[in-house]
Amino acid sequence: MLLAFRALGSAGYAVFGVYWSSLFLIVGVLFGIQQETTRAAAVERVTAAHTDRRRSFWVFAALIAAGVVAVVLVTGVWWAPPTLGAAHAGLVVQVALGAGANVFVATFSGAFAGANRWSHLAAVIALDGILRLAGVAGALMLGGDLQVLAWAVILPFPLALAIVFLVSPRTTMAVSRTSSGYRRLLVNSAHTVVAATAMALIVNGFPMVLAFFARPDQNEELGALILAVTFTRAPVLVPLFALQSYLITRFAVSPATPWRLIGQAMAVIAVVLVALAGATALWGPRLFDMLSRGDFALSASALVPLVVSSGFIGALCVTGSALVARGQHRGYAAGWIVAAVISVAILFIPLTLESRAALALSAGPLAGLAVQAVCLRTRTGPTPAA
Repeated sequence: MLLAFRALGSAGYAVFGVYWSSLFLIVGVLFGIQQETTRAAAVERVTAAHTDRRRSFWVFAALIAAGVVAVVLVTGVWWAPPTLGAAHAGLVVQVALGAGANVFVATFSGAFAGANRWSHLAAVIALDGILRLAGVAGALMLGGDLQVLAWAVILPFPLALAIVFLVSPRTTMAVSRTSSGYRRLLVNSAHTVVAATAMALIVNGFPMVLAFFARPDQNEELGALILAVTFTRAPVLVPLFALQSYLITRFAVSPATPWRLIGQAMAVIAVVLVALAGATALWGPRLFDMLSRGDFALSASALVPLVVSSGFIGALCVTGSALVARGQHRGYAAGWIVAAVISVAILFIPLTLESRAALALSAGPLAGLAVQAVCLRTRTGPTPAA
């Protein structure tokens, strides 16, 4: 994103930033599929569940991918012109294809995690990031055409999984079978996808949501906030999102007693958050000025609340993983829905765009965290079988 900002300038970055946000908003939604396939594979491994009627994750992913592509293309008529601009609304095609390809990545990332095939999961994650960085850098070197950049962003999804499959086909095929029925997978995935939709609205998709509330004359302030939100929350949220599958597998081992692991995770988040908030207060504005090459300026009072808000969202990731592992998908979804609804509602308050963003990203997740904590205390039984 920093490479794109420096090469495209404020106006070009605004379009690319919204495209990126739109795509990864959907990717964030599809993360719910990864959570469910992680749970299914982990519970099957822990309980040694087996049946002769084994279903295929390939079929499961293909069905969902077809639906996702269709929904994005149809709804793109409504959301693409006002967010991407009429001149770039055609980028919705790349958003749809990228989202469809990511369904397979999400499905098999969860299967690898649940089966304790961590090297395969790490390979998918690493290849996806490396290929995207190389592709975007190459596209920028060729002139930074937005269409080329859009393809460079989405092609790593299928390429990363394809490379892992070609290198280790037997393991990939082994984890592609599950004793969970398609109906159970779809119902649980519906809950996790709903929760992930709410999650994505206040994480990957927040810049796009914020764009709906920005006036046409606030493009510069919007660009500054998008850049600030991206970089201030990354140190906490990127590792936590990457570790959610690991947390689900840990909680699945002893679902009835999650509080010790929750406490340990919360303590780590708190320590990291205090350090990051202090560093941001001291050096944040100067570093932000360097990152934006003087094009944007935000004070420490604007940057620190964004850093702190990442901790509240991170805490939701921890309690949410515990709920999924215990089969409490409704409670998991409820927490994220409450967080998203309150966050979006706050954006209607007549404050500055900067103040609304910080308040929305803090109050919403705190309310969602309270909901999930209550849900965790309402059930202490073991997780249901896959």
